[in-house]
Amino acid sequence: MQRPWAIDLTSPEGPEVVMPKPPGYSERDAHDTEVEVRKKVDYSALKIKKAKELAWQPGKSFMMTGLMLWMSGNGVHIFSIMITFYAIYNPIKAGFTVNQAFARFDDPKYTSNEKTQLFTAKLTYIAMNILAMGGGLYKMSMMGLLPNTPSDWMFFIQVPPALQTSSGGLAMSG
Repeated sequence: MQRPWAIDLTSPEGPEVVMPKPPGYSERDAHDTEVEVRKKVDYSALKIKKAKELAWQPGKSFMMTGLMLWMSGNGVHIFSIMITFYAIYNPIKAGFTVNQAFARFDDPKYTSNEKTQLFTAKLTYIAMNILAMGGGLYKMSMMGLLPNTPSDWMFFIQVPPALQTSSGGLAMSG
């Protein structure tokens, strides 16, 4: 007895069984080319969306850096200086490599609107890096490593010439 779902693949002519369509299958969806066109259009929009996500990444990662800066304390020791150095160095390095970071999102087929959105994402990336660097500079000022008080600049003040002089005399005892 042959089961209704079994197909004999050993016959030389091949199976002549017509299988029923699975539940939910639609002929219209199988031949829809509009979905393919929409995928091509959404590809450039997806690249712009990912570029905007990359632009906000330095601000998101600063939360962890800020926690590390806070946990290291305000004392001047090797750990706090190292954390503060990286909090300042990494945004500067990222600011110089902004075009390399966004190179994968650039496309010569972009319209002027998409190019503007990519440029705005680059500016946002730079702004977030400046904000992150500001946190490191604030930490340096709290540690006393930045000259931000008037007493830090005392060596630039000229000592005024003396207007009066006095000298002592020799007292002779006799």
